[in-house]
Amino acid sequence: MARSSAVPRTLKLLREAGYVVDVVEQYNAYSGQRKDLYGCFDILAISKVHTLGVQVCGQDFAEHVRKLTGERLPILTLWLEQPARHCLLVGWRKLKVKRGGKQMVFKPRIVEFRLDETGGLAMREYKNDEPVKQILAQEWETE
Repeated sequence: MARSSAVPRTLKLLREAGYVVDVVEQYNAYSGQRKDLYGCFDILAISKVHTLGVQVCGQDFAEHVRKLTGERLPILTLWLEQPARHCLLVGWRKLKVKRGGKQMVFKPRIVEFRLDETGGLAMREYKNDEPVKQILAQEWETE
């Protein structure tokens, strides 16, 4: 899937959830490269309660998880230290509407990043079309 189609889908998803959104990724025409905000976020979304930093991807979901939990971990941790800030990784993939059928639709795969009690990074994945506001309202069980 082309990256350019993932961003508009994510913008629509967040707007439908009631967020004010904007693309914060910049394109450098001279180098031909894209630069994310803080090296982590493509989209910034705000509401009265939350500020979301959102990384968007297509099929290369695992690579983006590695990037955020590896080289960008110090920045992501700093971002998440403020309780009202959240980080979402939203990947888009084409899935069949019905088993055995031919009709395909794009569905989001969302991973939320949070800090646990010890300050370490924790991840939770959502695949069942849960609304973004419902995802952020869920309490995480402490293990």
